[in-house]
Amino acid sequence: MKKLISVDHLQAGMFLEAEVIVEERDGEETRFLEPLNAVRTGSSAKRARLTGKMHEKISKNGGLLISSDALVTRLRETGLSMVTIDTDKGGDLAEGVKPLTDPSRRPPPEGRLVHFDEEIERATEIRDETSKTLTSALADVAEGKGVDAEKVNEASEVITESIMRNVDAMLSLTRIKKHDPYTALHCMNVCTLVVAVAQADGVDPGYLPTITAATLLHDVGKTRVPLEILNKPGRFEPHELEVMRKHAVFSGDIMREEGGFTEEQVFIAEQHHEMLDGSGYPYGLKGDEIHPYARMTAVADVYDALTAKRVYKPAMPMHMALVALLKNRGTEFDEHFVDLFVRSLGVYPVGSLVELNNKEVAVVYEPNPDNVHKPTLAIVTTSNGRPRPNPFIVNLAKRSEAEGREVAKVVDPETAGVDTEEIIEAAKTRGERTERLRR
Repeated sequence: MKKLISVDHLQAGMFLEAEVIVEERDGEETRFLEPLNAVRTGSSAKRARLTGKMHEKISKNGGLLISSDALVTRLRETGLSMVTIDTDKGGDLAEGVKPLTDPSRRPPPEGRLVHFDEEIERATEIRDETSKTLTSALADVAEGKGVDAEKVNEASEVITESIMRNVDAMLSLTRIKKHDPYTALHCMNVCTLVVAVAQADGVDPGYLPTITAATLLHDVGKTRVPLEILNKPGRFEPHELEVMRKHAVFSGDIMREEGGFTEEQVFIAEQHHEMLDGSGYPYGLKGDEIHPYARMTAVADVYDALTAKRVYKPAMPMHMALVALLKNRGTEFDEHFVDLFVRSLGVYPVGSLVELNNKEVAVVYEPNPDNVHKPTLAIVTTSNGRPRPNPFIVNLAKRSEAEGREVAKVVDPETAGVDTEEIIEAAKTRGERTERLRR
């Protein structure tokens, strides 16, 4: 049986699923071990070089029997965080240790290593811990202590690993908004959205934590904006807006002063308010003058701002924010990245309020990467508008559950007076998967 496990649980005697990668360098072929269905992230990410005739055994057997603890250490040093083992060909996990995904279930959707419901709890914990780390880091900067780059980089790798396991889980949490002095949750949301787009764009997994760290700190410059401006509940006066717009420059300055950040990371922070047509700030850059990852960040930053509630404006429904991005596709925003962004979030992001073709009202509870038009819903009313005592969970992709139900339209939660977060929490604890009326 094949099992996806944490590399921390890899032991001698286990059989690692892997293949041989051949690269030509200076006219000579070099062979490397490439674990299958594995995740390799971080600055230490690299492949293990094969010597002798090891490549013949690996090609013949479909992997490698881990012969020693030294080999386990060597594999961990390559930056691997998750690997797949075959218990029919080698040892199993120790008693009480669970794999990252249940091997008895049908495989996760394409591009996902684990199921949404297997990652969402881990993703929530990671998000909460990272938000605390980021809040503390930003407060330190405000007090003149500098950025703890090591902590930020560690958090970046953990976030990236969660996204690599199942991008939908961490993405679904970007619906949660909370305004605080240094917008830690905003930074976390933008970071998640950008890394999801970068992953969809085929960026090398080993480089994703670099993007993650930069986007986590893209607004670090706000720590140098006077609090009376930063926390102003209404719209800015022209002179206040001028000061506020300097935060992008301040972000770049702080990262350069701190050291330990690449020029690309600084560009992400400095240029995330630049627009494709030159209408952005602080430098009025255009098109390819803007770093690609900064163009990614611009899309995510505007989306998260539009969908956040402020004293002077209500939160824009998620589907309307996506429409706004699409309207400015090719003018303010990079067309390619807008397309990837919309594809990553899906037609109906988790937390969207929808009305069905039978007049029932529901909240999107889980995404469906295989068919974005058929997510799993938490239905909260009957077809005649009566509230249900508990959310009724229905997977539209399963005919036996859907029974002809389809999403007819998206509804504005604010206008409808519906707290979608409250419904999602109720669905977790009290959700029913059997129609109450038929019991």
